[in-house]
Amino acid sequence: MTRQINSNGQALEEGLDVFISVPFLSNEYLSFNDSFIPSTLSAAPIASSGVDYAVGSVATAGLPTNSNSDWFRYGSDSETTPVSLDNIIRITSVVSGTSSISGIFQELRQLIVGNEYTITVNFHKTTDIGTFGLSRLYNSSITPYALTQSAVKQYTLPLSSITLDFTATTKSDILFIEFTSTVNGNLTDISSINVQEKSSYQFPVVTNLIGSGVAKVLRRKYNSFIPLEEGQPEPTD
Repeated sequence: MTRQINSNGQALEEGLDVFISVPFLSNEYLSFNDSFIPSTLSAAPIASSGVDYAVGSVATAGLPTNSNSDWFRYGSDSETTPVSLDNIIRITSVVSGTSSISGIFQELRQLIVGNEYTITVNFHKTTDIGTFGLSRLYNSSITPYALTQSAVKQYTLPLSSITLDFTATTKSDILFIEFTSTVNGNLTDISSINVQEKSSYQFPVVTNLIGSGVAKVLRRKYNSFIPLEEGQPEPTD
């Protein structure tokens, strides 16, 4: 009969170690993240309209260029054009028959296709009720390589922060942010935006036993040929 774990607590068979996955975020893939100043959104605003306002706005900016870009701003109403202040990017909603949609976008830099990344957006407490959306745009891999928008992940504000994981489709995916509200004059104040690479590492699980110190946690495989003194649970009727 083969023992699974010896008297020193060492696994004698594969698959008995217990691991925990720990995520790590590294590097920054935005040109500007949490260093907002009045000139951060210095580019002329892009007028957006229609169902494909995201694709139209990005195309008007001439993206992607396969290199990191500054922030661009767009809006369906001239009064909703996002502005940058000290440590704030402010997006305001205007309701005049229909709710305005406005926001900002930026081409990310040197992504690795297939790798996972995490978007983190933090808000100031002045943020009002509204709908905040995150999506990505990229050129399709199929001829004629049309500009394509991913599904839009929507969040109901106010929130203190949001995070979203995504897998890079191209090395120059474009982060697209939008805000809308049914209340005229409502706004969202963004305090920081980050896009970082997400990696996961496996670590063995350990526990601190009173009188024994730190010990590794192991599992046992069910095996009817291993006697009870080796850890086999008592069979039940």
